Amino acid sequence: MRAGVEKAICVSWDIPSSIKAREIAIKYDCVYYSVGVHPDNVEDFNSTELENLIKSSLSDADKSQNNVIAQRSCHKNAVAIPKTNKLVAIGEIGLDYYRIKDNKEKQKQAFISQIELANKYHLPIIIHCREAYGDTLEILKRYAPFKYGAVMHCYSGSLEFANVLLKLGVKLSFTGVVTYKNATNVKEVVKNISLDSFFLETDCPYLAPTPHRGERNEPAFVVDTAKYVAELREMPLPALISATDQNAKKFFSL
Repeated sequence: MRAGVEKAICVSWDIPSSIKAREIAIKYDCVYYSVGVHPDNVEDFNSTELENLIKSSLSDADKSQNNVIAQRSCHKNAVAIPKTNKLVAIGEIGLDYYRIKDNKEKQKQAFISQIELANKYHLPIIIHCREAYGDTLEILKRYAPFKYGAVMHCYSGSLEFANVLLKLGVKLSFTGVVTYKNATNVKEVVKNISLDSFFLETDCPYLAPTPHRGERNEPAFVVDTAKYVAELREMPLPALISATDQNAKKFFSL
């Protein structure tokens, strides 16, 4: 809050982390969450288990909304409970051939299954892609355009690939990597895409921006990333913050 960060999203990587993210979001009004299974964890992927968690999460929202209605009907001046549907996306999901290369088909099936769950429950997807650009693109083309939204998180690819994704309706999200000296690809992308096509993230606890590189990342540090991006784009920092803030709020329906 002191850094000006009003809301945060706990992004999950497997079922236990999805459950934990849900607990955190329920506890704090300013926190929201996603559920999903990262490609590094697809050996334990179970579509039914994830769908049951999604249903349960949406049920939380229905119960809370009923409480709001009850308060309004019983107390004329009651204050409404903050937004109750705190599940805002499915993710991280995608493909990662950097660490594990012998289960590509299993990764693809888990990715596809989670895209279909997102479509079924009208949720955007948060995509992870590492050394798997061709297969990721093939799957995304199959499901584009994304009615409920798709974002390539921690984007580090080329400007050419970025433009292909943007044409498919996929947004881009940038981390503190953009502040690193050798991140030439990312800098080129940030400078040359439209202001309404991206937003900023932390990817906590990793990838803290300069001057915090090497530290445990945290939401407050996204301000340092914003300062750097504003300089790259040669625009006022408040305008950059306002635009990326609105982009994220619109994407996640916050």
